[in-house]
Amino acid sequence: MPVAILAAPEIHLVGDAHQVGGGQEEVEFPGDIAQPRRPHAPLDLRDEGVSANEGTRDFPGIEIGPEGRWRTRYIWGRDTIINREMQFYVDPLEHDVSPFLVEDGTLVIRAVPTPRELDGRVAGQPFVSGVLTTERSFAQQYGRFEAVAQVPDGQGLWSALWLLPSFDTWPEGVAVLPEIDIMEHLGHEPRTLHTTLHTNQSGALTSHGKDSDAGVDLADDFHLYSVVWTPETVSWYLDREPLFSYPTPADFTRPVHFLMNLAVGGGWPGPPNDDTPFPADYRIDVVRAWKDAGTCD
Repeated sequence: MPVAILAAPEIHLVGDAHQVGGGQEEVEFPGDIAQPRRPHAPLDLRDEGVSANEGTRDFPGIEIGPEGRWRTRYIWGRDTIINREMQFYVDPLEHDVSPFLVEDGTLVIRAVPTPRELDGRVAGQPFVSGVLTTERSFAQQYGRFEAVAQVPDGQGLWSALWLLPSFDTWPEGVAVLPEIDIMEHLGHEPRTLHTTLHTNQSGALTSHGKDSDAGVDLADDFHLYSVVWTPETVSWYLDREPLFSYPTPADFTRPVHFLMNLAVGGGWPGPPNDDTPFPADYRIDVVRAWKDAGTCD
């Protein structure tokens, strides 16, 4: 999901960490979601030596706003629409409509047709949805970054979990930032997982990735999407099974923050059709970052 932006506001980075079993260090950032509790979880998500709740917290609500844990916009302006997408990312405090729910301890990002009360307030976009980032609360260089999530099916639905570098101010002369896409899923390709990195190391934006057949409809259940970033390589995993690795580009030098969003339409998936189900729900049950976790075994 590379995007070209010319300017962005200041970013203030805050994070904390603690030791857990096995000699690894798990970075806990505000807003973590509890471990999966449903019996149909795709695998045992407890790392050896780590208790069920160590390093995670229940998710009673979504703390947003100027002092909140999560930011509900990208680092560029909310009215900037990227990739020819058809949604507007609303903020509950600003728009009095929330795209975020918590159901059974699981975060839901919901996309719906634009409510009538938002006419004239969402840049003319026909759908509203949500984005959450840790831009101002958490960033980390190297390690394992992952989430347990269930994506929606449907033409024109575009779920994403990705990483962008964090800056105090947008770097001068840089239009596109390096990027790691841990997971992208297009609702009309239910079995396909897109994993990509985007780099400017050659002076022009280049993308390197793999489109993997998951063997199942990814919308049918929760799955663990992971990336391991080291100084040498970037490696992707689905349910701890390796998918793809690529040498770490020279411009991957800064801590990165999480982004999670559900887009509607855009040049890649195309617009929704009459069969696209709304509301469309992107469910996230766990978000974690590990330091010095060189594998996803």
